Amino acid sequence: MMLCSYAASGPGSPQHEWLTRDLASVDRRRTPWLIAVLHTPWYTSNRHHPMSEGARMREDLEPLLLAAGTDLVLNGHVHAYERTHPVARGGLASPPESGITHITVGDGGNREHFARPWEPQQPAWSALREYAYGWGTLELNESHAVWTWLRNDDPWNPPGGRIGDRAVLER
Repeated sequence: MMLCSYAASGPGSPQHEWLTRDLASVDRRRTPWLIAVLHTPWYTSNRHHPMSEGARMREDLEPLLLAAGTDLVLNGHVHAYERTHPVARGGLASPPESGITHITVGDGGNREHFARPWEPQQPAWSALREYAYGWGTLELNESHAVWTWLRNDDPWNPPGGRIGDRAVLER
């Protein structure tokens, strides 16, 4: 599902109504994975682009995504990398299966360089965050989704291996 961070998202808006209809039509036997893509992150510990930027959209649409059992949200906007543990309603999901993993992969490279700084304390819901340019791959089968984040080979990245993160989601 591709969602627009810059369009109205509240009840009664075209985006909210479309998403409600679209999610209601999903047959999880035929569509094992629900993945949403949007621009502005709902969960970020980046001070340059704080959570307040996506808060209204999260308040409007997150309940729909949670009720449908959405598995993953991919977004960009922040010129850095961050992956969450499963989250819901502004914090860690309890139990974890009731939440959604969010991945901010807005780090493909940009003349503006990295979005700095991070919040001084990494929130409990933030699994990994890093200033590095990179890109990701997502491999899916009926039971597993494997996300791999790869750092670009460039002088701005910190030392370390090419693989910066790997997460496995299970259905």
